[in-house]
Amino acid sequence: MRTLVCNALVSLISWGYGLGQSAPPIPTTPGAAVCPPSVFVTLEQGKVAAVDWVDYPPTHVHSRTVVNQSQVVDATIEVRPDATASRSSVVLKVAGNEPQKPLTRDLGEGAIYWSPRITSSLEQAVVRARILNQSSSKIPAASLYSDTRTEVNVNRIDSSNWEVSYQEKKYLVLTDQQGCMQAATLPDFGVVIERHADFSPGQYPLWPPYSAPPDGAYRAVDVHIPAAGKAVLAGTLTIPFRKGRVPAVLLITGLSKHERNNGDAPWMPFRDISDALTRAGIAALRVDDRGVGQSTGDQSNWTIFDKADDARAEVAWLRSQARIDGRRIALIGYSEGGLIAPMVAAKDPLIAAVITLSGPGVSGKEVARYQVEQPILRDSSIADADRPKEIANQLNEALKDLTPHESSFLSVDPLEYDRQVHCPSLIIQGGTDATVPVRSAERIANAMRTAGNVDVTVLVFPGVSHSLLPDQAGLPRGWASLPSFLVEPSLLVALADWSADRLLPRAVRSKR
Repeated sequence: MRTLVCNALVSLISWGYGLGQSAPPIPTTPGAAVCPPSVFVTLEQGKVAAVDWVDYPPTHVHSRTVVNQSQVVDATIEVRPDATASRSSVVLKVAGNEPQKPLTRDLGEGAIYWSPRITSSLEQAVVRARILNQSSSKIPAASLYSDTRTEVNVNRIDSSNWEVSYQEKKYLVLTDQQGCMQAATLPDFGVVIERHADFSPGQYPLWPPYSAPPDGAYRAVDVHIPAAGKAVLAGTLTIPFRKGRVPAVLLITGLSKHERNNGDAPWMPFRDISDALTRAGIAALRVDDRGVGQSTGDQSNWTIFDKADDARAEVAWLRSQARIDGRRIALIGYSEGGLIAPMVAAKDPLIAAVITLSGPGVSGKEVARYQVEQPILRDSSIADADRPKEIANQLNEALKDLTPHESSFLSVDPLEYDRQVHCPSLIIQGGTDATVPVRSAERIANAMRTAGNVDVTVLVFPGVSHSLLPDQAGLPRGWASLPSFLVEPSLLVALADWSADRLLPRAVRSKR
């Protein structure tokens, strides 16, 4: 089902994040900035999410960006005297891996280079606007990864304050009198960008996606878990440096085929979640899906019920580990995983807690319809009278050629399993989720409470989409240009605090 994107996540490269841009100093052109080598630090609610080291040799710009400590983008862009870009060369690398081959592109005529994931491209847009010397400029912008061109709008507020708009995002940019960017904010996303004269790579060290963090806060162990059909499921177990047995959580992925981080670097929600939990004193296990990454096995006839069995095998493995307290194991399910977690807990009374992240509280068919409806209902080019027909046509197309896994997902009533969950449960939902209906959260909670569960908490995070990132629009097609890299920080804090309250002994909680 091509459009059933219940947690269908694409890699950052295919998103065309456009990593590696910066601002060209063009001293030969009136109005252009002559900016010193600088570092732009991106913070999300005070936490460093990316760092862009920028240098400005004559005739080109060199940018080295590290995003979420895991993806490195080394970009060199040739610029003309009018601040438009002519050619680019980009090398991508994931920490711990070999760099990819350089991607070289001719950027054509009349456009700046632009990428919303590289903060120095904001400075580039302002430099071009200063040269154009208009109160409002519509500036063509070229991608570093494809032939795509877009448009960036720059409004001059005064000589040092600018508003840079791209799609539905507005950056408030502060420059000095020469046009060099000093800071920028993206209020709707909680993003702050600050210029630093010095910020060493050692202050933001690389972190391979499956390794322990550079600060050594906890251990990370590669594991291999036997499962049905002679499959071996590979994963990462992160363990706090605390004496004795510790509680643990199992993270369960969404509907599409996923490796253990549930997304490619730098968008790695399961690593963000595991990091938050393990720092709170709780071990976390995240696993490549059967037949994905380092896991063996076949998904050709795999169903949601088989995936639940793999989760049960992972729980059994956790209980067999000497460092894990088998009486304090919780399940965290994202998207489809938010259905599988209750499926597993319904038959396992020893599960200590269940957390659903954007889990479905309606049938799979309703999820599919919701996903098809959302972009159509927001598309102003479609007449109101034509919307029902367009929804029906696209839904029919989406439900063709389903895999056994997709078919089984559509067949399940999630509330049937939610009613059988009697352990403490936390239901988390993003307020702008356009993939799973937002009403799912209270439907899941109500089903649990009606069946007698007295410890059910619902948290809805405004402005957060199915991606678990700040995202006012919420549609998956817009995830490519999101300026955030980390799972919503306040969501991570709430998840870690709730989990610690339910899984850690009182004496340990008091030391946090």
